[in-house]
Parts: sequence; C-alpha cells; structure tokens
Amino acid sequence: MDHTWVEIDIKAILHNIEEARKKLDKSVKICAIIKANAYGHGLIPVAKALQKAGVYALGIADISEAALLRKNGLKLPIINVVSAAPFQIKDIVKYKISQSVSGIKTITALDKEAKKQKTTAKIHIEIDTGMGRLGVHPDNFEKILPKIAGFKNIEMEGVFSHLASADKNMEYTLKQISDFEYASYSVPERVIKHILNSAGTINFSGAGFDMARPGLMIYGLHNNNEERKKVNLKPALAWKTKVLEVKNLKKGSSISYGNTYRTKKKTKIAVLAVGYADGYNRMLSNRGEVLIKGKKYRIAGTVCMNLTMVNLGNNSKVKAGDTAVLIGQSGKNTLTAEKMADKCGTIPYAIVCGIHRDIKRTYL
Repeated sequence: MDHTWVEIDIKAILHNIEEARKKLDKSVKICAIIKANAYGHGLIPVAKALQKAGVYALGIADISEAALLRKNGLKLPIINVVSAAPFQIKDIVKYKISQSVSGIKTITALDKEAKKQKTTAKIHIEIDTGMGRLGVHPDNFEKILPKIAGFKNIEMEGVFSHLASADKNMEYTLKQISDFEYASYSVPERVIKHILNSAGTINFSGAGFDMARPGLMIYGLHNNNEERKKVNLKPALAWKTKVLEVKNLKKGSSISYGNTYRTKKKTKIAVLAVGYADGYNRMLSNRGEVLIKGKKYRIAGTVCMNLTMVNLGNNSKVKAGDTAVLIGQSGKNTLTAEKMADKCGTIPYAIVCGIHRDIKRTYL
C-alpha cells in the first residue's frame, strides 16, 4: 500500500448535490464545478458520479480536463468557465465544449473553426459585474449581443457572471445580482442565465436564474461557520499517511530543519510519510495536528519535503505502520480542511487542491 493516500466518499458528494438542489428552485439546473481535478478529489470518478446524479453540466477551467472527460465517456455538456487561448480553439470545437467568452475576437475564432469542422460552437458570454477579472463590462455586452446573430456557426447557449463575495459581503453580492439581471434582460429566453457559485447557492438561492454553479459545497466544504448553519454538507475527502518510524529522543533534542523545535523532556517522535511535496503545507510546521488512534498529536519542527514529525509524548503506544489522519476522522476526533486552512492562513480550496495529483485516491 502507498504510504500516503486520499479516500473519497462518493455518497457524501451525492448527498451534497441533493443539499444544493434543496436550496434551489426545481427549475434551476446544476452545473457542477469539477475544475482543478475536482478540487483535488479526482476528475473522472467524481464526474461519473455527478453524471449518474443527474446534474445538467460539468464546469472546468482547462481544456485538457474537458478532453479527458470526453475520452472517458462523459456525455454531459461541459462548460469551460475560463477564457480560451488561440491554440485551444480547435479542441474546444472538437470536444464540443461550451466556451466562456469575453469578446468578439474569441467568438470569431470559434465560428471559423466550427465552420471548418462542419459543426456549431456553443458559447457562454461572461459579464463582469464586479469580480474585475474576466468578462465584458455590462455596457459593452449590449454592443456585443446584436453581433452574435451574424455568426452562422455560433450558438449563444448561456450568459453568466461570477460572484466575488457571496460568502461575506451581502450588499455587494446583491448589487452584482441586480447588475447581472439588468444587463442580461434582453437575452433570448432560451439562453441559460447563471451567476450563483456555492456561497451564492447557500445565501442567495432565490436568485438562481436558470442554472447554478456549485463547486466547494459539492465536496462538503464551507467558506465559514455561518454557512454550516444553513446547509447540511458532508466532507467527502479524508487524507491519511503512515507512521514510518517512532524515535525515542532525549530532553533538548532538535527536530527537523532550522532547529525550530527542541524537546522539553524525554519524548517519542513519530516520523510520518508526508511532506510539502505531497501538498502538506509547510505553514503547518510546529502548529498542525494529526490524529493517530483517535488522539491528536502536534507537528514538531519544520514540515520537510517528504517527511513530517509529530510529538507523541513519553507514554504513547503509537508504532511504525500505524495510520495518521491528516484530514478526516479517527475515534471521536475530526480534523477538517477548513481548520487546516485556518492554521495556514489560507482557504479550504487551497488545501484540497494542493494535495498532489499523484497521491492515490480510493473511492468509497
């Protein structure tokens, strides 16, 4: 068995999709966001589970992900929510990807390629209502809209925007929703309108328009504790590793690089088979925790590239070969990606997406 691995609970993902559905009107479609290797959960297995769960579409952010989905038999609509580079246009049309666009230049390129491949390219026009990232300004959208009819090989499948602060800034979010509604009022009825992400689905479900794009909540993760009170999500990911060795150290012994930790008394140290090369954040040095046999132990010293040490105390019965839980449950204790993110000064997205792709995923 590999020394470090991830366990994914597919039932938890299906449960979370149903929780999203409960928040939304029955007429609202779901585009499940599975970019970045399904937030570290594994692209293909998660996509297949979501297809069986009856989501309308899958959202990605890289054309290579879309190609992999098609090659593995995924038939659902795939929406690339990130702008395309010129060299990707051919594959976008080939793999029947619905492409987000922010201007006429990309639409022109897609139209030309679709004509060459004797097909139609589907687009979703992004309106920038306040993210300040991709998308056209609402005023410019009014100028682009009439021109689309002139492209014979283009179908405007959707129009959308991206919420910037739906987890904490209610006033700003309401303005974004209002601006999007106003900017897109003249769009034909058949065109899919969408703006809600996970936080939007939880906090502004009444503004579902035609489709919502939950991502983080699919995997059972929250932006903050307030969201926990509003929706019943189940974490889908557990991250585990093995104890490679248990060492007996004297008082005053130095542990790991930089001599940042010295034992205050005679103690046992467990060496774990995980490090920052695996995605275990170096910010957890001297502050992170793991669970072994249901008990919490603190990281001792600097997290190394491939190894991490924890202080077991003097009376621990932990031995080489035991399992250490980095994220997940052991006994009555649980360590979450959210808690790990807090210790690292980051967000849970960064924690789960940072787990190295080569680490084995097991699906339960």
